[in-house]
Amino acid sequence: MKTFAASTLVLVLVGCATSTISPMNSDFSPPADAELVSGFELRDRYSLPKYIVGTAIYVDSVAVHHDYTETSTIVWKDTAGEWQRSQVVEVGPGGLLDIERKLVSNETSSLTKVQAESLDRLIRRADLYNSEVNRTGEIGIGAPRHIMAIVTPFGRTTIEWDGRLRGKSGAVADIVLGHD
Repeated sequence: MKTFAASTLVLVLVGCATSTISPMNSDFSPPADAELVSGFELRDRYSLPKYIVGTAIYVDSVAVHHDYTETSTIVWKDTAGEWQRSQVVEVGPGGLLDIERKLVSNETSSLTKVQAESLDRLIRRADLYNSEVNRTGEIGIGAPRHIMAIVTPFGRTTIEWDGRLRGKSGAVADIVLGHD
């Protein structure tokens, strides 16, 4: 009987220690961080959609050296429950060169099945919404700085980094930004 009780206790503890969570976030408002608002304004300048929906991940990336490059990336679940990615890139003055501001890229695509499944698993992990930011790599001149807001039924968090983001949030960033 003691073995059964001990086994049951272990199973209960393991069950409680799982890192996935049930839906608990009800705040699906767009992120208000200045950098992410800048990404929305970039989209507004060219009359491009912002995809402010229930489940979405917003990333704004800025690099400045010879020019100013801003990239607004949004990954969201559409009404059919499929993950989509929109990425808009603008270059302009702000670096060493005085150049005209212009849209250089505007692409929208679906995530692959593997990316979508990975993202679905990652957004259900409790540690995604409350873990430390770990990064690696040298930060070179003109390297981009990123801010990412993850807004899902499972939680909401904002992460800022430069270099390469690691851990669960790094895996999300890699999928969202299209890194292999």
